[in-house]
Amino acid sequence: MYNNLCGLIFFYYIVTEEVGMASYNVNNRNKKEKEEKKFSFFLILPVIAVLAIIPLITFYYKYDTKLDQFEWYSGPVKQTDFFLHYKSVALILVSVYMVFAVIYMVLGEERKFAWDKKLIPLLIYAIISFISAIASKYSYFSFNGIYEQFEPVWVLIGYFIIVYYCFFVFQEETVLRRTMRWFIAGISIMAALGLSQAFKHDFLRTEMGQKLISPETGLEFKFELGRAYLTVYNPNYVGFYATLVVPVLVALIFTTKKLWCRIGYAFLAVSLVIILFASQSRAGVITIIVSLVIMLLCMRKVFLKNWKITVIAIAVFAVAFIGINVMNQNILIDRMKSMFSTTPETHPLESIVTNDDNVTIKYNGNSLVFKVEQDEANNDIFTLEDGSGSPVSYSATEDNSAYKIDDTRFPFTFSSVRVPKSFYGFLVTIDGQPWYFSNLMKPNNKTYYALGGNMSLMKLTEHEKSLDFLENHYHFANGRGYIWARTLPLLKKYFLLGSGPDTFVIAFPNNDLVGLYNSWHQNEIVTKPHCLYLQTAVQTGVPSLIALLLFFIFYIVDSFIIYWKHNYEGYLPKIGVAILASSIGYMILALTNDSCVATSPIFFALIGIGLGINYRLKKDIKNNKLQADVQNNA
Repeated sequence: MYNNLCGLIFFYYIVTEEVGMASYNVNNRNKKEKEEKKFSFFLILPVIAVLAIIPLITFYYKYDTKLDQFEWYSGPVKQTDFFLHYKSVALILVSVYMVFAVIYMVLGEERKFAWDKKLIPLLIYAIISFISAIASKYSYFSFNGIYEQFEPVWVLIGYFIIVYYCFFVFQEETVLRRTMRWFIAGISIMAALGLSQAFKHDFLRTEMGQKLISPETGLEFKFELGRAYLTVYNPNYVGFYATLVVPVLVALIFTTKKLWCRIGYAFLAVSLVIILFASQSRAGVITIIVSLVIMLLCMRKVFLKNWKITVIAIAVFAVAFIGINVMNQNILIDRMKSMFSTTPETHPLESIVTNDDNVTIKYNGNSLVFKVEQDEANNDIFTLEDGSGSPVSYSATEDNSAYKIDDTRFPFTFSSVRVPKSFYGFLVTIDGQPWYFSNLMKPNNKTYYALGGNMSLMKLTEHEKSLDFLENHYHFANGRGYIWARTLPLLKKYFLLGSGPDTFVIAFPNNDLVGLYNSWHQNEIVTKPHCLYLQTAVQTGVPSLIALLLFFIFYIVDSFIIYWKHNYEGYLPKIGVAILASSIGYMILALTNDSCVATSPIFFALIGIGLGINYRLKKDIKNNKLQADVQNNA
């Protein structure tokens, strides 16, 4: 790891020199230096923070989840976070800084206020998100963040601020070049950390690494040794980071003619690809390929002109994939094969409903109704009926420890349970899985309840069914099928303003114990839908999702108009098309992953920079046309 780190530090040094010195003649250099003075370092600093500093923030934070008020929450009240909370706080502070910086530039330096109508949908999204937070039944979480997310409304508004700020500031090549050197520095540090994880020498697991992120040592790590997770909370988000960064690094290769600089950029790009493979993010591998294909199509003349680099890059990508796959016992190919398995599933246990006077279990299309009363000795007397009201007989098991149902439609066993000062009720075992019920746990309340996690009593209801495909393919897309099946019906309930920012875990039916069991999410709390678009629709409403999608579409269409036939002379168009490719990759990956404060700020910063570049290029194109018209009419 030490050699990797030294190499990356050296690369950062040469890149810093390259960015500051190369590709200028003497006259242009003097002109650019004058332009640089227009934006002091302190006006570029917040963007540097978003791109290079905030993604690296990792530190111990212990907090009260405040989720013990919900019957489905089975975890400890006190939880520990390392990757999200302080990133969220830093992002909010940076957003406030940006607001004052814009005010200073417009009023203090008398800069002309810039605006683009393509920003309007994103502004509408931010406004709706704020209204949603105010209107939410759980507004505390919408304004303060929630367990395993920490993306409150202030962060969502911050995304709009970041986009606008980057659009406003990054319309000059020199400003972008100055920022890129810091972005490369952040990528270099992240790459060094990722390589240490990929090659099973995780720096964060070392004594020094643990001291940097926590006052405690002897930390337990969730992910197996050799799986890369960087500082972005989850290996799935490594896919986001690599998808956003690699196209930019590829574009930078073509912004310089110095071989050692090209090698440096290529080394970082290859490092990120290796880290992506080590993260086992299958969707990330697919989206980065799509992103690079988009770049290849748009910059086809540039890639053909530099065909040797293109061939070498493809070969290195293939070698990295094969190497990581062999090191991990063919895991990449196996996971790619299973990514979208469509094998239909059968779930014999269809539902359990705890009614006021019974527990109804639906199994293989047949219903079984349990009723329990107590005699004078407090012994349970069970009455069982099928769905038509006919009695269902039962008898004692051979060891007299429980009862078995004589009806072959219901291969269950059941028994009374008495645990002093803990639980009074009965147990039904279905396909080897125990289910506990009671109508004795609440004083003067004979309503039936199921026993959930953390000894909580909850009512089980019949949940609305979703698309037939999802209902029959709970394990589709690595278990996302079930989550999407239960999320889609929520759109009707939360159509207009959603449940509130950062409240998906509350909106989702985490009391669907049968569904969680059938989808192998048992003993888990579903905190996210694994789809940014469903996440947005549920939390801030379908209108906010439409606004966000319009913003994405406007940017993509505008960019393709500019870049499809561009000659790519100069620095800005190369970075601009790379950001377009990165953004599209992010949007595709967002179909199977959520917005996260660890990676989303980078996306919005890049798309803001992309808007600024587009704005400048269109202005230059317009000016060139005017000059051409003047010359033709002269």
